This record gives sequence, structure tokens and C-alpha cells, in this order.
Amino acid sequence: MMNKRFEWVILILLAVFGAFLWCKLSLPRYQSIDLSVSQGKAVDISEDFLKSKRGVDLGGYKVAVSFDVDESADRYLQRTIGTTASQQLIHRLHYDLFCWVVRFFKEKQKEEFKVAVSSATGEVVGFSHVIEDTAARPTVDKEKARQMAFDFLKTTYGFSSSQYIIHGEDVKKFDNRLEYAFSWQDKDVDIPWNKSREKGHAKFLTNVTISGNEILSFGKNQFDIPDGFNRYVDNLVQTGQSLTLIFRLIYLALMTIAIVVVVNRKHQVVARSVKPFYMGLGIAMFVLMTFDVINSYQSILFDYPTTQSLGGYMIRQFIDNFIGPFFIAVGFVLPALAGESLRFEIASDKKNRGFLSAILSSFCSVNIARQIFIGYIAAAVILGAQAFIFDLGFKYCGVWDELSWLTQASTSILPAFSALVVGFQASFSEESMFRLFAINLLKKYGVPTVLAVFLAAAMWGFGHTGYAIFPMWFRGVEVTSIGIIMGVFYLRFGLVCVIAAHFLIDSFLSSLPFLMNPHASFNFYSALAVISLPLFLALIALVLNRGEEEKPLKVRFNPQQEFNYNLLREACRSKTPEELVMLKKDLQRHGWDAAIIERVFE
Repeated sequence: MMNKRFEWVILILLAVFGAFLWCKLSLPRYQSIDLSVSQGKAVDISEDFLKSKRGVDLGGYKVAVSFDVDESADRYLQRTIGTTASQQLIHRLHYDLFCWVVRFFKEKQKEEFKVAVSSATGEVVGFSHVIEDTAARPTVDKEKARQMAFDFLKTTYGFSSSQYIIHGEDVKKFDNRLEYAFSWQDKDVDIPWNKSREKGHAKFLTNVTISGNEILSFGKNQFDIPDGFNRYVDNLVQTGQSLTLIFRLIYLALMTIAIVVVVNRKHQVVARSVKPFYMGLGIAMFVLMTFDVINSYQSILFDYPTTQSLGGYMIRQFIDNFIGPFFIAVGFVLPALAGESLRFEIASDKKNRGFLSAILSSFCSVNIARQIFIGYIAAAVILGAQAFIFDLGFKYCGVWDELSWLTQASTSILPAFSALVVGFQASFSEESMFRLFAINLLKKYGVPTVLAVFLAAAMWGFGHTGYAIFPMWFRGVEVTSIGIIMGVFYLRFGLVCVIAAHFLIDSFLSSLPFLMNPHASFNFYSALAVISLPLFLALIALVLNRGEEEKPLKVRFNPQQEFNYNLLREACRSKTPEELVMLKKDLQRHGWDAAIIERVFE
């Protein structure tokens, strides 16, 4: 009892320390996220701007919204001046790294409008009016066009000529009009890039495009990033893609082995016992991901090319997006079934490492509740470890990451539902593949436990090198480190624990923009509900507590297995203990059903 209490004390202290590290090291990086202006409010602001300020009749126009981040500026500032200094510069310049982009368009019509609205203040920070190449506008000279652009910026944003210098002037001739593009550069912002052969300077620009008496587009603030830096990033991305390709080959090999294991053991007792449960989870995963495609309707609509019919485009997109969830669900079920079978064979006494024990008894038990509670602790520990690893990377390895992943769920109709789906899919599929299956597969073939945990973590970790973290290899190192912690928690506390921890981490990070903005009440409280869901399930299990007494696997024997069981039992009666040990090893080596062997040797 004292040992268990001591373990709980250590775990809680680690969780507190992990939460402290995350708040200290990671939280400041996300403080530039401000969703004070909701998606609906951004649409209202855009419509009002087009109607009252631009005199646009929006009748017949469709609307799509996207939550956007300036990835190029984000990565450049972090790489050149560091995370802290970049946040200070963004604050000083009143630069909107994040914004809502609202698109107004018609089917098969090139003319459309886009309005960029600050997610923090609701200010219109950008606008574009795309028109036909043959559209006519009155001809004006460049001087008049420049003055018109300057007057617009002065009236709209309080633009001061003393703060800016001319950066560029361009004219483009169309059949029936001229377009003038003007840009002004902030005198006080010039950030050099000197870490490659192609040097350059990032400049802070304000842009206006004019044709005739109309302002076709403008951007309040925009960083002009040197081409040398973009080439440097492209080279890093290629490295990440190469590492990801290697992972895909390894993943394909693992999946092939899982298929072989499932096919060879499909009639065995353990496989038949867990199959309905995992099939149900796979179907649930497919359904949730399918609904999330509908939930992400705005993102699909925003990318609609007006050169094709809207109906045909949407049908193709939905079909494409339904195929992916199907293969993801299949890719979850097969390794899970194989992992359960292998786990029973090599560690039948470690019942927490799979779902079989809960299937044979009940999911409403103190043990399941305990695993979920420890999952919250594991999540806090891992978030703290991740923050510490990133801090070391920022200081000593020249690491920087993009914040584009924070926008993935924000455009959804129900962002919390997207966070739920991301957490559910990633936690079940990845933990089943890389903890339940990979670790037990390696252990079956004699790999020491410590090495098995590391290899499974490395396979999982370097599958994440396609993410926007630079240098790309660092993501592999970081996630491998997390995978080792996951592996330790899996071996010590069980599969439910690491699934709960993985779910909490992914759903928490996906919900972060709304959790940091409590005044966005619905999205804030729905995000809280998602990360509280495992706790709710744990409390149900604790209150109902139907016990952990398992139904014997023997009740699931088919006639052939019952015959083999009786035959083997009779054969064992005359054996000495030494002969029984040898017989058991021989039976395992020749692929006898592990459940029958265990039942006989009990």
C-alpha cells in the first residue's frame, strides 16, 4: 500500500512539474493567438465592408471562410531574431499574424472578393477584388494613381509618409485597363538573412493595387521575405520528406506483418474475442472522421476553383475525403488485432497492456478509471517534456516551428468536434500500432524490452518529420523522446493510459486557440468538454465499478479448439514439470493457439 501511495505522489509531482514547464516554456509562444473576433463576426464585418465601403451588391454570392496564418513571416522571424523577439516585434508593429479570410464568389465566375479581418481586433487588414482580364477601367496616370493609393492608406490606417519609403511601383497593361501596384516600406524594419549563400533582407510593406478609380487590393502589413530564405526552407522540407518516405516504408512493413499475423491467427480465441470490439472502434472512427469532413465544409468550399461546377467539385472532394477515413480505420483495426494476439502470447499476465481483459470483464472498473487518471498525469508529463525539448532545440539547435497547425480546427463549424476527432483517431490508431503491436512484436522475436520501446518510439517519431518544424529531423527526435515516455507508461500502467494521454495531448493542442480565449464562450466550453471527456468516462467507471472478474476464455472455444484443449490436457497429465516446460515452448513455436496453451497449463 505504501508503495502505491509513493508511486501516486511521484506521479502527481511529475505532472505538476510538467504542467509548470509547459506554462513556463511553451505557453508564451502561443500568446499571439487572439480569437476575440469569431468566424461569424468576421463574415459580418466583411459583408459590411463590401456593402458600405466598396458599394458591392452581394446578391448571389456564396461565402467561405478560412482561418489563416502568415507562415512565411512566422518562420522567418523565429529563425532570424528568435521566438521572444519576434513576438515583441509583432506586438510593436501591431501586425496580425492570424486573421480570418472571407471569400465571396459565384460559380464559374472569375470575379470574386476576399476580405482579411484581424481575429484580434476585427479590423479589415486586407482586401482583393479579382476581375476578368478583359474588364475595362478608366485610364489614369501613375501620379494620380499613387496619390489615390496614398490618400486611401492615410484615411484608412493613418498612414504617415515620414514612417515609410517607396519600395516598389509596377504597372501591368491589360486589353482594357492599366493596373498600378504600389508598395511602401517601413523605415524601421529591416531584418537581414545571412545564414546561407543567398543573403537578403526582410522588409515590412504596405501594398495597394489600383485600376482606374478603383482600389482592387490592399494589404495593411506584409513581410517581404528574401528568396534565399525560401530556398533554404525548401531544402529543409525535402529532408523532412525523405525521412517521411523512409517511415512510410517501415509503416508498410509493419502493416504487412500485422496482416500476416491476423490472417494466421484469425480463428484463434484471442483474435475472435477482441475482433467485435476493434471492429466497432474502427467503424466509430470512420463515422467520426466522415462527419468531420462535413464539419470542415468551409475549408473545402474556400478552395473551390471557379473554373468548374460547384456541385461536381464538392462531390469529388467528399468522395476523396471519405476514402481516407476508410483506410485509416482499416489501418487501425489490423495492427490492433495483431497486437492483442501477440500481447497475450508473450505477456498474458500483463492484462493492462491490451483491451482483452476489459472485454472479458467490464470497462466500468476501478482499474480502467485508474488508467485514465494516470493518462491525465502522463499527458502533463509529456507536455512538460515536449516544452523542455523544444526549449533546448531553440537555444542550441537553431530550431523553430510554425504555428499553422493551430489553424487546422478553427475554420470548422464545430472546432471542438474536430479536436475530438483528431484526438480519437490519433490516439487509438497510433498507440495500437506503435505500443500495442510494435513493442510486443519486437519482444516476441527476442528484442530486449528497453530496445523494443526505443525502436517503436523511433518508428513513430520519425513518421512526424513532415510537420512544419525546422530542422525537420528535430521533430523526429522530439516525438521519439515522447514515444519513449509513452512506452514506459504503456508497460507500467497499460494501453488505456497511453490512449487517454495521447487523446488529451492532441485534443488540447488542437483546441488551444479557443482555450486561450475564454470570452469565445461556446467554443471555449466545448473545448473544455472535449478534454474533460476521459475524466467523465473515468468517473462513470468508478461509480458503476462492475468489477474485474473475467469470463474464462474457454467459453469462447469452438468445437475444434475444445477438442485440442482436451487432447492437450490429457497429453500433459503424464509429463514431468521439465517436460511440460519444453512442451509449452514447442507448442508456442509451432503456432498453437496461445489461449488453449494458457488454459491447459493453468
